Amino acid sequence: MDPMIELCDIIARRPEQFRDKLAWICGRCPQPETLQNDSPRASRSQLHAVIGVARFLSKCPHSRDDRPISVTLEFIRAIPSSFHRSFWPQSYNNDAISSFFVDFLKYISETANASPDLASEIAEYFGEVVTTSVSNQEGNGNDTAISRAFLLALSNNFPPVLQSDADQLIDHLFDQLSTLLTASQGEIPGTLDTQAAANGSSVYWNSYADHMNFSIDGGGAMFAQQVASFEDESMESLEKQEVAFKLIAHTLEKVSIDQKHLEQVRLIAKKQLQSMSSFLKIRKRDWNEKGQPLKARINAKLSAFQAAARMQIKSLVCLDVDAKTSKKLVLETLALLIDAAEACLLSVWRKLRACEELFISLLSGIAQVAVSRGGQPLRVLLIRLKPLVLAACMQADTWGSSQGVMFDGVLKTCCEIIETGWAKDRAPIDTFIMGLATSIRERNDYGEQDDKEKQEVPAVQLNVIRLLADLNVAISKPEVVDMILPLFIESLEEGDAITPSLLRLRLLDAVSRMASLGFEKSYRETVVLMTRSYLSKLSSGGSGENKTSESEATTERFETLPAGFLLIATGLKNAKLRSDYRHRLLSLCSDVGLAAEAKSGRSGADFLGPLLPAVAEVCSDFDPTVDLEPSLLKLFRNLWFYVALFGLAPPIQKTQKSDSSTLSSSGSMSAIALQAVAGPYMWNEQWSSAVQRIAQGTPPLVVSSVKWLEDELELNALHNPGSRQGSGNEKAAVSQRTALSAALGGRVDVGAMSTISGVKATYLLAVAFLEIIRFISNGGILNGDTSGGTSFTASRSAFSCAFEYLKTPNLMPAVSQCLTAMVHRAFETAVSWLEDRITKTGDEAVIRESTLSAHACFLINSMSQREEHIRDIAVKLLVQLREKFPQVLWNSSCLDSLLFFVENETTSAVNDPAWEAAVRSLYQKNVREWTVESLSYAPCTTQGLLQEKLCKANTWQKAQHTTDVVSLLSEIRIGTGKNDCWTGIRTANIPAVMASAAAASGANLKLSEAFILEVLSTGIVSATVKSNYAGEIAGMRRLYNSMGGFQSAAPQQGFGGGLQRLISGAFSQPQQTEDEAFNEVSISKFVRLLQQFVNSAEKGGELDKSQFRETCCQATALLLSNLGSDRKSNVKGFSQLLRLLCWCPAYIATPDAMETGVFIWTWLVSAAPQWGSLVLAELVDAWLWTIDTKRGLFASDWKYSGPTAKLRPHLSAGEPEELPDINPVDQIIAHRLWLGFFIDRFEVVRHNSVEQLLLIGRMLQGTTKLPWSFSRHPAAAGTFFTFMLLGLKFCSCQSQGNLQNFRSGIQLLEDRIYR
Repeated sequence: MDPMIELCDIIARRPEQFRDKLAWICGRCPQPETLQNDSPRASRSQLHAVIGVARFLSKCPHSRDDRPISVTLEFIRAIPSSFHRSFWPQSYNNDAISSFFVDFLKYISETANASPDLASEIAEYFGEVVTTSVSNQEGNGNDTAISRAFLLALSNNFPPVLQSDADQLIDHLFDQLSTLLTASQGEIPGTLDTQAAANGSSVYWNSYADHMNFSIDGGGAMFAQQVASFEDESMESLEKQEVAFKLIAHTLEKVSIDQKHLEQVRLIAKKQLQSMSSFLKIRKRDWNEKGQPLKARINAKLSAFQAAARMQIKSLVCLDVDAKTSKKLVLETLALLIDAAEACLLSVWRKLRACEELFISLLSGIAQVAVSRGGQPLRVLLIRLKPLVLAACMQADTWGSSQGVMFDGVLKTCCEIIETGWAKDRAPIDTFIMGLATSIRERNDYGEQDDKEKQEVPAVQLNVIRLLADLNVAISKPEVVDMILPLFIESLEEGDAITPSLLRLRLLDAVSRMASLGFEKSYRETVVLMTRSYLSKLSSGGSGENKTSESEATTERFETLPAGFLLIATGLKNAKLRSDYRHRLLSLCSDVGLAAEAKSGRSGADFLGPLLPAVAEVCSDFDPTVDLEPSLLKLFRNLWFYVALFGLAPPIQKTQKSDSSTLSSSGSMSAIALQAVAGPYMWNEQWSSAVQRIAQGTPPLVVSSVKWLEDELELNALHNPGSRQGSGNEKAAVSQRTALSAALGGRVDVGAMSTISGVKATYLLAVAFLEIIRFISNGGILNGDTSGGTSFTASRSAFSCAFEYLKTPNLMPAVSQCLTAMVHRAFETAVSWLEDRITKTGDEAVIRESTLSAHACFLINSMSQREEHIRDIAVKLLVQLREKFPQVLWNSSCLDSLLFFVENETTSAVNDPAWEAAVRSLYQKNVREWTVESLSYAPCTTQGLLQEKLCKANTWQKAQHTTDVVSLLSEIRIGTGKNDCWTGIRTANIPAVMASAAAASGANLKLSEAFILEVLSTGIVSATVKSNYAGEIAGMRRLYNSMGGFQSAAPQQGFGGGLQRLISGAFSQPQQTEDEAFNEVSISKFVRLLQQFVNSAEKGGELDKSQFRETCCQATALLLSNLGSDRKSNVKGFSQLLRLLCWCPAYIATPDAMETGVFIWTWLVSAAPQWGSLVLAELVDAWLWTIDTKRGLFASDWKYSGPTAKLRPHLSAGEPEELPDINPVDQIIAHRLWLGFFIDRFEVVRHNSVEQLLLIGRMLQGTTKLPWSFSRHPAAAGTFFTFMLLGLKFCSCQSQGNLQNFRSGIQLLEDRIYR
């Protein structure tokens, strides 16, 4: 069946293309002549085909093919014949037959809904079928189970019928219902009096036991008769009632029936609704049946009631809106529905799913009727709805995460009525909302109970509060919030909720949820109330008059209020309100810290800690690098002062290094301070996480370079007078100095801090915590602009904050020493964070490298600071960072910062030639060292990057940049001779790497001879060439767009025989925009040209070096011109072009082709580092292909072995062999160039890209697999040993952290190389 369904779905998407398949499916359906037999039969495959055709029609109802609808209509006509068991395959049981009808009718209904024309055709046949099925339920030689299965499926998916058939169907259903309902309802008394429920809401505040203990007029005999009448109904009868009610409701929805029938429908439904209330009030013990049989009967009866209620609601739609009688009927129906809903709420069966579904259905009908009518029905409904809401709140769970289906249904109905009636009739809506809000102040009637203080809060009161809060969140209207919130606040400040209680907790939760909606007035009132409440708890210490109130006061302080603050911080979206809330929360933290600081024990952390998650959330979008008012900065300072004082910050040492003698001499205060530094953490882990998040959004705690926030008076004001930790307590001062020394890693001795007061030591400890935690949390990336995704700029480096402290003039030596040590500790933490993530791959690796780049760029930029000691620290840290993570040498952003520092950093309003000269000299020295260092390891990639930067400088057209770059690079030369640029043996000393570097430079050199390469001159020439090619592509694109596009050339017909098998796949995409059309045409052109070069090489033709180079460069420029595009079109075309650029040089395998290949590969990985893995993967595949095809270095046949092939059998056994047509030396030289590029890439990616390292490992393993296939030619010896050197260099990486998981494989590779 599933393959048939999938085939039909495919055909529905392209019916014209698969007309033959559709005809085949239609041919498998039962044919008309077969269905018209006296005893038709259907096979399994035929039934599957029927379902398939019906599904096709539902997905493609406007198909021009008439066969599917013809086949379907013929089967519909034959449905009455299917009520015989003989129609079905023997393997079909009742469940399979029922499943068939469900699927078939579902698809037919969907088809009719989608196409009015098909609906009319279906209606012509279906009415008679339905009428027949209803009349045939009682036997007549048919299998009644099959007809019932059909009707049951029909009750859920009802296709259209004709008006005449509808009247006939209604008559048949009335006849059936008259038989079914006479016995069960003929003598059932009317509904019980519900007037008490309508008199008001006070009855619902009490227990509802009186509703359950009802009595029936007439005594026990009448009650027993009523129970017996329900029990006399069979399960089959209940099922038939449900089906009949549903069919009538569907009929009313599809067509209009006469008023006589409509009156009968309403009468039947009314009796059912009246019977429902009596039924639901019967207690379990009054039933004779027990257990599962009773539960099955209850479920069946409730389902029938639900169908009857839906039928009644549908009948109201047919009423004349303006008719006087219709209004009366609407009011009467609303009363019946509400009575039935109340009965569901109070029934012992309310937990059953069927009862919950019935309740939801009744509420949906109530809302539908009242909202559609409006006016008086809506006002009457709202009067009756309040007691229903209160009754639902009485039943709901008080503190659970979910209050139940019925509570949710009441909430949804209230929201629907309020939102729809808000614009139509506002007055009754306001009255209804105010009535619910004021009900929370009503007290329970506890009779003669005198001790009012011991009263428990009624569950209904708590749930009404929750409902009103949910209501406000759902409809989100400021007018509704303004109606409810004042009443809640009044209760909290003056009413019963002024003292700790469950009522107060629930009200606080509700007001915080309403404040989170972001309406300014309600937000401000709520925040003021919650702030005052939190401070009052601090002053009282959480003490209560009894254990219950004390527990609730503790809950309020530790859970409810902090959760409310967090909820508001999460919900606020308005920037102005978030800024205000940030200021208010920080002020609260400052007040809490000051008030709690004088208290003994751990209360300071207990009070400040719960507020931290909210502060973290409201600071999550705060950029700490922007200018801000000193008042806000001081609040941040106060917060971190108390975080350090109370030990709330996470430990900043991995291992505790405390001296036991210090602990014993300094006492408990020193022990707590040291534990805060070294751990373990003493508080809630959520607080620790919050402190880390706050650190990312906290600005540096300095106002300016003139006034520093270590002002003694201000710091002393953060302590209460007489506090044991105040400025006058020397013991506390020693403990803070000891903790500060530990936080700084022991770089500053405690004795050297004797001139630092206790409060100043606490402040410095707070600064140390803040700046180090920035790097612990996320590597030191501040909040800021997230438009760049995972790409971070230097301004987001946390070193920008740490260095701010160093700019302060005239610092005491001890303070300056502490701040310098803090910067170094922050740097160590950053390095540790980066090293811990060295094994990460994917997005985590991208974040790690972007973080490293941001820090390196900031340190480069900091070399232009006016303060000499800052420049010295920046240079020192940059060198350490470069040694730890050499990959920064080839980071494009870092090279940008180095080469173009003049424009970015030395522009100043102050004319200071000496400073400018010093900064320029420092930059030139570091740029030269940086460039030489990167050239010594990866000359190909370095030259590619320099060429990219020279292209960038050319586009700026600023002479200053050209002068500076020339002065920096003019003296740098590399070559095969003696090299004075660096000492020792580096990767660039390898001849193959240097030859590849010459090819990457674009210089026209004889690689077989010694040469000296001037980096500057060749770089300028190659940068100009690349710029010209990029300009050509841009000009072609503009010309194409200005002409409105042109017809693309026909796709190529020929292709290289061997390469065609390796590179395949269509690249043409549907033309959508002019740019996309240009890309498609250009890709087609370049692919065709590259294929021609391959075809020529296969036939032994001579390669036109200049033409091949020009084509490859133009194709590369085309790829890079689309680098910033986010369109998904032409992906296959670009992928194929990139693959060809990687494979063509390998396929042609000449030195000239490989020189071009190295040049364009270097261009690609330098201009688009994100493509590095793609390029390397293609190159590795091409390399392994040369092994399989025995080319160049891997031409192991004797005829490729050079002179020894002619001297057989003189030098070796065997017959002499003719030399090949292709010169093997040229291919070996090509492999030598290629290998040099691989070594260059290895040096670049060995520290930062596990993916590319594994690709190189794959290449090495594939090359060294046994038996070896290296060439015996003497010219291959040097290249062979160069490859072995690459293998050993790769194996030496097994100790690196990023290859720890692959050590076993690397060891096996190393063993294979040594053998």
